[in-house]
Parts: sequence; C-alpha cells; structure tokens
Amino acid sequence: MGEPVYCTHCGRSYNVRICARGHSNARGAAFCAECGSGDLSTPGAPAGFLFYFSQWALRILIGSAIGILILAAVVGFLASLDWDAIAPQLVLLGLMLAFLYWTTTLLPGPVKKLGKAAGSQAWKAMTGKGKSK
Repeated sequence: MGEPVYCTHCGRSYNVRICARGHSNARGAAFCAECGSGDLSTPGAPAGFLFYFSQWALRILIGSAIGILILAAVVGFLASLDWDAIAPQLVLLGLMLAFLYWTTTLLPGPVKKLGKAAGSQAWKAMTGKGKSK
C-alpha cells in the first residue's frame, strides 16, 4: 500500500497486469487468476540491462562506503586506546578463557551433554523462544 499502481506519465501498470477489480497478475497473464476477467492493464516495458547494472553498481558503491566508514571507526577507536594499560588485562583474560576451554574438554561425555542442554534451556528462557503461544 502507498505505492502507485499505475505510472502517472504513461498510464501503464508496473511490471504486473491488473484486472478491473484490482487483482494483480503476472506480466504474461491473459486472464485474471482470481476472477477470470480478460480486461487486464498493459504493463510497462521490462527493465533493461542498464537498469540492473546501475542497481548493482549502486549497491556495491553504498556497501563499500559503509564498509570503509565502519573500518575507519574501528581503526580510530583501536588507535585511541592506551594499549600499555590494558594489554596485561587482555593477556590475563585470554589465559583464563583458554583455561576454561581446556577444563571443559576434560569433562566426561554425559556431563558435556547435560551442560549443553542446560545452556540451551537457559538461552531459550532468555530469548523467549521456549514460551508456548
């Protein structure tokens, strides 16, 4: 809703054929699929190669610009950090995570399965996916 059904310049419908009752049909339809009417609008000309090429080029250009902006923001943030102050804490955090991972690999199989099931249930409870409708 809110989009025009017909072109205000040429009076044709946009890439569909519309019957007198307003049902949308495929561009190649001879009769309305819902009411059977043969009184269908004339669709506009199909989009050409240049349209699709420009659409593709615009997506690439916008995506690249957004990627460059995000990369610049991340690099700027990382450059502003005082690495001498936080490096020891990061190394300690990495060692603690490695130790935690190593200890979980030593657990027996049934305990691992129980932990995975409990984690799955906790995740469902936090996200609300486990609630019945």
